[in-house]
Amino acid sequence: MQTKKKVYYWACDISENSGEGILANSFIKNYLQNNKNTIFENLNYKDKYQKKKFINIEKLRYETIFHKYIYPFIGVVRLWCKFLNNKKTCYINYLPLWNFLIFLLLPPNTIIGPITGTILRKKIYSKIFYFFEIISLFIIKLRHEKVLFSHNFYIICYRLNRKRFIGNFIFKDFFYRKKNKNKKYDFIVYFRGGEKLNQNYIFKIIKKMNSLNYKFAVIGDKINLKGNKNFGYISRRKANKIISQSKYAIANPENLYSYFVQDCLSNHLFVFYNKFFKNYNSLNLKHLTPITFNNTKKDIKTIIKKIK
Repeated sequence: MQTKKKVYYWACDISENSGEGILANSFIKNYLQNNKNTIFENLNYKDKYQKKKFINIEKLRYETIFHKYIYPFIGVVRLWCKFLNNKKTCYINYLPLWNFLIFLLLPPNTIIGPITGTILRKKIYSKIFYFFEIISLFIIKLRHEKVLFSHNFYIICYRLNRKRFIGNFIFKDFFYRKKNKNKKYDFIVYFRGGEKLNQNYIFKIIKKMNSLNYKFAVIGDKINLKGNKNFGYISRRKANKIISQSKYAIANPENLYSYFVQDCLSNHLFVFYNKFFKNYNSLNLKHLTPITFNNTKKDIKTIIKKIK
């Protein structure tokens, strides 16, 4: 019987209900399917800071500076300990392209998960992040033969070799579900108050659509407007049920390929997304419609025209 090779991996998040966690689990599953003689050993499973299950938004352990920016480097140290003992290592998340220190400090021949990040940022920070990303790409080209990206934004933006830099890993598990004809809600949104889908913009959209007798289901932070249904932070399974009962969705403006958008498309919803990503949209589905996310009057006109 062939002995399986053990790979020790570090992941800050393996939850089944967060974007980072879903991406990590998808990577692990896909890697093991393609490497039958390999088993993965979770280095920080007993660590309270590894996000394993769905956590209510009120539990702030995973929103701290420590968890986001320091905890990953503890993983780097732990992986070095294994590497120095001749063990195979893997680092899965968090892996934004701008964080060149992660790519620089990881042990040699460490397997890395899908690289993430966004190209939509304020102009004041864009040159700094561009510089960091160029450094990361230089390091990656030196240290890795092939790498995965969660999306295709960097591959298009930096004109990367598509044989060596493989994009859109986030779609690995995408599939179409059976269409639910029983619709309870007109629109669904995933709202996080601290992001660019701010209260002013989304409140104006919802108020106008409410006045035309369209109702919203809201996942995430509450939107306290009468006539709409707030579900809070729920599991992905419950979210899919609510999504399947909706007709249209308004995406988060910062991410075209979020799992929320994928779940909406999977359930045959029409999705309104940020037109900034129009040139990066490789899906070209009739269910995807770009809007500005800053001109509410123009966006409402586009939405009404589409749904009619």
